Amino acid sequence: MDLIATSIAWARSISNSVRVNNSCCSDYTKEYWQPPRVGWVKVNIDGSVPKHTSSAAVGGVIRVHKGNWLFGFGLRIDRSGIFQTEARALYEGLVVAWHERFRQIEVESDNPILIDVVSNRYAVDSNLSEIRFIHTMILKKW
Repeated sequence: MDLIATSIAWARSISNSVRVNNSCCSDYTKEYWQPPRVGWVKVNIDGSVPKHTSSAAVGGVIRVHKGNWLFGFGLRIDRSGIFQTEARALYEGLVVAWHERFRQIEVESDNPILIDVVSNRYAVDSNLSEIRFIHTMILKKW
């Protein structure tokens, strides 16, 4: 299922007409920051997997519709593939936002495959625990 979901997500990311329409996730990353809707926060995330180290890093920032910075986060994690690292960044961003009691959240990432997998419900059958955790968080009722 992961291979199929990733293949579909990759094919969609190539198309110029791809847009994510989900209450959790915003459109794919533009060339500049796009504000969230009024009353929402935006979580911008990224992950890094350097070639010559034994660890990776994830981080992000949470801002309101006017662009004001609310929170930032960053942490080192065990080295893994870039997709898993980006998924961990998304998970950590949601944890921070929800810990601060935000429930109307848009996510922006430079990884369109990750956003597609999460927003199109391919996460249910994922082998990656980070993806399953994200899926569980999105479905959680507050």
